[in-house]
Amino acid sequence: MFAEKFPFSPVLAGERLTLEQIGKKDAPSLLAILSDPLVMKYVTQGSFFSFARSRRVAAELLDARREDSMHYGIWLPGADGPAGVVSLQNVRQGRRDAMIGYMLDRRYWNQGLATEGLGVLLRYAFSELHLLRVEGRCHAVNTASVRVMEKNGMVLERTLSQKRLLFAAPLEMKIYSLTDQQYQSRRADAEANR
Repeated sequence: MFAEKFPFSPVLAGERLTLEQIGKKDAPSLLAILSDPLVMKYVTQGSFFSFARSRRVAAELLDARREDSMHYGIWLPGADGPAGVVSLQNVRQGRRDAMIGYMLDRRYWNQGLATEGLGVLLRYAFSELHLLRVEGRCHAVNTASVRVMEKNGMVLERTLSQKRLLFAAPLEMKIYSLTDQQYQSRRADAEANR
């Protein structure tokens, strides 16, 4: 399993939140987040909303058997369940790279929590797991997700246009990346400006 192949930190701390690996106990909170059509609109890349799809995504996030992924719940002080999830996915050990993903309960949108959560996860990915590159994707129209990645120093690589259903407009996806060198340079600049 992922945790056996990498140094696993059970709790990662930020200023306002902590990240803890999600488990079956978090299923009700996770399903509540994924049952929001506005959240799912961007999680499933524009697919039509259905509760069945929400349950499938929740099951994938809770599947501890996946050896290439780690999903952390975003926890706020005193909360009964996670406010969202931030993930390292498709980790390739040989290439030392991964995809990132994140989603947040709509009640917590526009508070900087996704940005902070992703920042904590990136610090772990580069400082503890020693990854060389991470990549993130989002809908071109999802300006909030674009801001989350850009605020964490991720750089736009390209925009892809994906064909969908016969009469549907193509879906544009933005692909962002961050390398270890970019991360370390940004961190050094932040330290120098303190």
